[in-house]
Amino acid sequence: MTITLVAAVAHGGVIGADGGMPWHLPEDLRRFKALTMGRPMIMGRRTFESIGRPLPGRRSIVVTRDGDWAADGVEVAHSLGEALELARAGGSDDVMVVGGGDIYAQALPLADVLEITHIDRTVAGDTRFPEIGPAEWEPVAELDAGPELRFTTYRRRPPALTDLQALLHGMSPVRRPDDVLFCTVAPGTDVPAGLSAVATVREAEGTTLVLTVADAAAAGLAGVGPQAWISLQVHSDLDAVGLTAAVAGALARHALPCNVIAGYFHDHLFVPADRADEALSVLAALAHTA
Repeated sequence: MTITLVAAVAHGGVIGADGGMPWHLPEDLRRFKALTMGRPMIMGRRTFESIGRPLPGRRSIVVTRDGDWAADGVEVAHSLGEALELARAGGSDDVMVVGGGDIYAQALPLADVLEITHIDRTVAGDTRFPEIGPAEWEPVAELDAGPELRFTTYRRRPPALTDLQALLHGMSPVRRPDDVLFCTVAPGTDVPAGLSAVATVREAEGTTLVLTVADAAAAGLAGVGPQAWISLQVHSDLDAVGLTAAVAGALARHALPCNVIAGYFHDHLFVPADRADEALSVLAALAHTA
């Protein structure tokens, strides 16, 4: 069963104030209806009372600690676990968790998907959505729905891999659209303001900046390159052993120079731009034969 959290979130994680939502956004309400129609909804008692009634076309499962609480047209659970069992017993493949703050906090570690309406607005509130950590959650779809609204779907990231064969087999090399230059700034020299470097390395001899060709030109910096930027689309654990050696070794067998930078989520390769297609073919073959 897929557990999805549905919420509208303003700046600072605010989702509510004084038992209600401090906004009325028809676009968000239409999205909420489309996401939840035909699916069981789990909510806390105060969230249900702010809605005021069971919504048509959806099961309402209300979580409350009050053993005497009841309402027409709803199913009552006394814990999140009990609510999930009620949803599962009804044969649903999906369950939508729709608030409030305490229920979201309990459900987030169990969730598979987040459907978030990001509201570009600062409002006072007393209820907040838990932090959406980028290490756990990956945005997979986004839609600008107006000057203040962005609909974002997040999926839980798969666990980082440490097994070399699994890493190689799951590896998908993707060339990024911008080629880069390796530039350097001498010790004691300020890095030009406003630069958004692909990577920065501080060394005794100076600061190395990996910049897109366009950014380097705008900053008036010369560099070595151009280099094609290839990202390995597999989530490697920082403790994984052997991936860099396997990739660099495969490229070396074809006399392809390669510079590797490890990010938190992915490894990034920089190869001569005029040999990028050759490098991609070598990497694809390595993944295929793993």
